[in-house]
Amino acid sequence: MKRRNIKKNLQYVMNDMLTATLVALADKSTDTDKVAEIQTRIISVYQDYNSRLSNYERHNAHAFFAQFKKSLNAELEAIVAEIEKL
Repeated sequence: MKRRNIKKNLQYVMNDMLTATLVALADKSTDTDKVAEIQTRIISVYQDYNSRLSNYERHNAHAFFAQFKKSLNAELEAIVAEIEKL
């Protein structure tokens, strides 16, 4: 998969997560501070992983992308768990 496609997919996933937090805000009982915290985390994770894609060592690409996928999935699962708790 091309790096450009990975970046686009990352952006789509993060946008979907931000949308999920906005939907949670529609519920009046949701803590707005907690939602803002999660949104900030989503944006920082996106910026971190997007910059990692821009600056990786080409000679060790296979290992980089394997670790990238593993750590990104862990981050996304943690964020989804937080969104579900809202």
